[in-house]
Amino acid sequence: MLYRALLLSGLLLCAPVFAAEVRGLYETEVIANSPSNEDKNAAFKDALTVVLGRILAGDNVLQDRAVQATLANAPRFVKQHQYSLTEASLAADNEARNMRVLFDEQALLEALKTSKLKVWGDIRPETLLWLVVEENGRRSFYKADSMPELSVALSKGAKQKGLPLLYPLSDLDEQRQLSVNDVLSAYPQNLLNVSERYGVVSILAGRVVKMQQCWKGDWAFYFDDRVEQWSKSCGTLNEVIATGLSGVYTQLAGYYAAKPDGVESAGVVVLKIAGINGVNDISRVTQYLQSLSMVKSVSWMDSQAGINHYKVSYQGNRHAFEESVGIGRVLNPQDVDTTGLSELRYRLLNSR
Repeated sequence: MLYRALLLSGLLLCAPVFAAEVRGLYETEVIANSPSNEDKNAAFKDALTVVLGRILAGDNVLQDRAVQATLANAPRFVKQHQYSLTEASLAADNEARNMRVLFDEQALLEALKTSKLKVWGDIRPETLLWLVVEENGRRSFYKADSMPELSVALSKGAKQKGLPLLYPLSDLDEQRQLSVNDVLSAYPQNLLNVSERYGVVSILAGRVVKMQQCWKGDWAFYFDDRVEQWSKSCGTLNEVIATGLSGVYTQLAGYYAAKPDGVESAGVVVLKIAGINGVNDISRVTQYLQSLSMVKSVSWMDSQAGINHYKVSYQGNRHAFEESVGIGRVLNPQDVDTTGLSELRYRLLNSR
């Protein structure tokens, strides 16, 4: 389909797909109603619910037995916690405090091994967000500097789900090519044409409308040869934004997440990587590949004519594995058509 071709052309023919290492996946902030052990443990459970909601993929996450057992023992997984020194601004009780909670990543992943759910790692593709804001019947593109309330809601929502967002440049050339109506249209060709310059594999188009008593939102998400749509009829601005970004998380996590030590289909492939100069580069590539959630093992084989060979075993969908390797701004794919290939070619990008 058209938008699939547009999305993949940036990935396969020119630049690497934009992605980011998402930090702080196992850390969040919640409100503890008081310093008592009962309220502290309840806050730990709330915090762990947030963290699991940004690393797990699958249906009915909170109904999974391993997840329920993990939540029931939330304090056991706390690595560090700290209260703020002032009262929580939204709490009526002046004993309530914001509390930062950091969980032990390895202990959590070990506890979740028996789960049927998949885990999404910290290398995640950036999602290009085209957002139209409608107030008093007037529509305009989202502008961070003049819409601080919306900016805060987007930042909070993205952090809640561990999603790196990419915003349009909105330069003069782009303004000439794209209008608000293109973002809202049922015919996305122009939107996707303009989006091609960003080299992303996922695009979120949205409209948030300020009504008398609440906000509403409509969303369209372009990814993996599909368009998915959903909406929020009436809610706070934070709720409307959260609904939009939760939908993105569901789609991306379902595609890129992998089952740790699970029974999914597995494969082995040789990566032929150009541009490696010395031991530091070899180590950099090895560490990067090992950080990908779908990768089970990595071993350097040899170097021939300036090309280094790595043997990589992975778990899950082959196409998803190939995309996950190319999204981290470390390795640039060199193969246009990889169908049936047992060897894949990449080039190491310069570190920044």
